[in-house]
Formats: sequence, structure tokens, C-alpha cells
Amino acid sequence: MADPLKTLNRIQKFHIDEQRKILNELFKQQDILQEQLEQLNEAFEREKEFARTNSGVGDFGAYVKRYMQQRENLEMQISVLQAKIEHERDIMADMFKEQKTFEIVDERRAQRRQKEADDKEQKMLDEIGTNSFLKNTKKTPS
Repeated sequence: MADPLKTLNRIQKFHIDEQRKILNELFKQQDILQEQLEQLNEAFEREKEFARTNSGVGDFGAYVKRYMQQRENLEMQISVLQAKIEHERDIMADMFKEQKTFEIVDERRAQRRQKEADDKEQKMLDEIGTNSFLKNTKKTPS
């Protein structure tokens, strides 16, 4: 029968891997939103320069209003995503703590088994030594 602690440890490692996948997906989404925000800001700078050099063409005020709404929307999405990332990181940290607990318990069990084996061996050696001593003292007349 497999050691239940080792099974739990393997399951925990699987859950941690799944959590990493979730975090990686969130980071990808964050990168996409950051890129969109940078592109929006670059487009705004180009429009601002165009409006400065070509006054009277188009309604720059309406563009600025739309830009501000889009930027605010992207920044809000990034903020929500960062909160999700922090939450998922906390979950992962708890998973690592739990896995470490499993590893410590397993290590202590192994140490205890080794100590029991060493004690048993020492007891056997002591008994052999005692028997040998008794044999030698009985053979030798005093």
C-alpha cells in the first residue's frame, strides 16, 4: 500500500502546478492590458501632436474625453486583475506551506523509523556482546 502522506504530497504538487497555470494566465492578461494601455497612450500622444500642428481640424476635446474613459477603463481592469493575482498568490503561498508540512512530517517519520532500526540493531549488538562475554567468563576459571 502506498504511503498516504506521499500521495497527499503528489496531489499537493499537482494543485500547485494548476495554481501556477492560473497565475500565468492572469499575468498574460495583465501584460495584454498593459500593452493596450501603452498603445492607447502612444495614440493619444500622436493625436495631441497632430492637433497641435493642425489646429481647427477635428474635435480634440471629444477625443480627449474618449481617451480618458478608455484609459480609466483599462486602469480599472488592471487594478482588478492585480487584486486577483494577489489573491491567487496568497492561495499558492498557503499551498506551499501545506506541502512543506507534509514534507516535514514525512521527514520526521523517516527519522523515527531510522532511529527505531538503529535502536533495534544496537539492542541486538548489545545482546550478542553480553552473550559473548558470558560465554567467555564461564569458560575461564576464576
